[in-house]
Amino acid sequence: MVYLKEMRIKSLTPQVLLLVFLVVLHLFPIWIFTYFPTQDGSSHIYNSYVLKEYHKHTNYRLREIYSLNLLLFPNWSSQMIMTAFMHIVPPIICEKIVVSLSIGLLPLAFLYFLYGIDQRRMNFGLGLVGFIFSYHYLLHMGFYNFSLSLPMFFFSLGFWWRHKTRLTLPRLGILYLLLLLTYLSHFQSFLQLVVIMTCFAIYSHLYIILTDTCLSKDSINWKQVLNGLLPLVHFVGFMLPIYFIMLAYYLSSTVGYQQNHWQFTHLLEYFFDMKSIVYYSDKHIIVGQLVLVMLAIAFLLTVWDRIQRVIHRDRDQPIWVSVIDGKEQFLLAAGGLTWLFFYVPWSVESGGGWINDRVHIYIFLVLIPFFTTNMHFYIRHTFTIVITLLTLYHFGLTAHAYYHLDRETSEMTTAVDKIEPHSTLTFRSSLWDGPAHRTSSYIGPIKYTSPFLHVPAFYCIGNGSVFLNNYEAELPYFPINYKTNPDRWIKSADYVLAWRMENHHDQPDLGRSYERIHSGIAYSLYQRRKTDKAIDWQKQSFDQLLYDFQPAGAPHQANSIVVEPNICYREHGYGWVTVSNRNGQYNNATEEFPDRDFVTDHFDGVFKIDLPNGQYQVKVQFASSPTPKPVRLNLIANGKKVISNRILPTQNDLVIHSYTLEITDGQLTQIIYVKQEKRFESKWQWSSCYIKRIED
Repeated sequence: MVYLKEMRIKSLTPQVLLLVFLVVLHLFPIWIFTYFPTQDGSSHIYNSYVLKEYHKHTNYRLREIYSLNLLLFPNWSSQMIMTAFMHIVPPIICEKIVVSLSIGLLPLAFLYFLYGIDQRRMNFGLGLVGFIFSYHYLLHMGFYNFSLSLPMFFFSLGFWWRHKTRLTLPRLGILYLLLLLTYLSHFQSFLQLVVIMTCFAIYSHLYIILTDTCLSKDSINWKQVLNGLLPLVHFVGFMLPIYFIMLAYYLSSTVGYQQNHWQFTHLLEYFFDMKSIVYYSDKHIIVGQLVLVMLAIAFLLTVWDRIQRVIHRDRDQPIWVSVIDGKEQFLLAAGGLTWLFFYVPWSVESGGGWINDRVHIYIFLVLIPFFTTNMHFYIRHTFTIVITLLTLYHFGLTAHAYYHLDRETSEMTTAVDKIEPHSTLTFRSSLWDGPAHRTSSYIGPIKYTSPFLHVPAFYCIGNGSVFLNNYEAELPYFPINYKTNPDRWIKSADYVLAWRMENHHDQPDLGRSYERIHSGIAYSLYQRRKTDKAIDWQKQSFDQLLYDFQPAGAPHQANSIVVEPNICYREHGYGWVTVSNRNGQYNNATEEFPDRDFVTDHFDGVFKIDLPNGQYQVKVQFASSPTPKPVRLNLIANGKKVISNRILPTQNDLVIHSYTLEITDGQLTQIIYVKQEKRFESKWQWSSCYIKRIED
């Protein structure tokens, strides 16, 4: 809280009141509207939801199709925050928390950084530029991890700058924590932070040595020069682990991959139009260009200030001492970032993209500490007034778009309750990510982002369903990945969303397999039909059923219904729901003992039966085999755990368990799984299931 004291937070000055007002104002639309309109935001909410729910065996669809990628790579922060808060608040509120942190912390972190550099020369008005950059293009692309890395960058750099000459062990621990949080947010911010810190450390120490040596009237004391380099050696020493992490990830994720570059003219246009703060329309460009004008004025004032220093210097003092005061490193850093902006590729084949966009946003924020504009009352207040007005205009354009896009997104999600739990959903769109797909019914064309692109992910949040167009699951730097190619499920998805298509009401290629159950302004939702055989099964009445689980062609029990590994629930009205590597095996099965065969798998198995509502007694039978370790069996029936870690015999045997259950939704869903042991792949072996209706 040092920087707040420096701004005299205890006395509510106009600066503090303005700061509080702008923070509250920028957070207001995040919480007043239901949806925050970004391109990838809904996808991040969904994957955080999957991360939270994955450990529950009742979410068998999620566990069947997805796998966890729990390596501590960059790109974790937003998922960590949202997953943690989902235990307390609804998923959509978790997104608001992440967005609020991204928007609210950036201007505060930037002011913390600026006031730590030089409070005397700090122009509060220029510091308000952080509010303009808090509503930036990449935030509205839904790049939440990078957006969180921005304030972490300036908190880290500001903390190190304040304590670089007295970096005690506790402070070093805090610095490591800040660097780690930056790393976990986004690697590019982490890379730029480490490089800039290193350059600043080298420049600062060399500047001190050079100044002391040149101003000294004595001859050069080389021992003193070497002692002056010791702090730099210490810096390199405590940064060695950070360098190792940085280089290890950089070399593994960039070297050897194909690179895609923007044309120079496009980069030039992007640079001067300040496209890093332009997202919905070109109306934001004027804001960025006027910010450039203010920075150019600040540069001229800084040059004038240094000329005045030269004129009023002591006559025995070298001119360069008045011209160079150590703050040039910020100008050099901004110059280096500008060179990087024009040199680096826009994307790397390994998955990293929008590299130029991410560099651009740092150039002007890192440059601002170089300026000296605090020389006169009118100059200070002019900067404050102009930057505040630009901030309000930028905010107003954005809030107006939020209002209309929230209305449109709300209409697009009116059918989310029609998705049955534990289903699969895919969407199709003839427009995909083209200009027509970005057109809003209320505000017209949306030029730079596609706020409706991943809205279908909302249909799978809160119901344990799988969104089969989950782009994050295809990339190695996200915590949720597909186990196999999702095409095998897309072809037989439970629901198809015809999304932002002109002919969404009529999808003839879906044939009789699907029926349209809902239509909106720009979309229709189709549900997969059950087969005639499954429908006929639902109409049957019975008092008892016996299901015999077995491999194809094996002897079966009398009056039983044969259930082979490939019997599908949707086709029969009973059968397996999940698609896995189930197989049938024998365990001394004969004509005399036909119950000694079974269906087995090491992964969760889900067996569903359509039954009339009522009270039932269920008897399940499992086979055991010789195993090096005991198998711990679990069974969940309609969300209730009826068998918990039952240890099966380690020899050939049959194990029987009975339970009673009331069915209220016309289905009995049984989930069987075993607790996996280290270095041993346990398998369940299901032999039969006997169901008897109990009279009321």
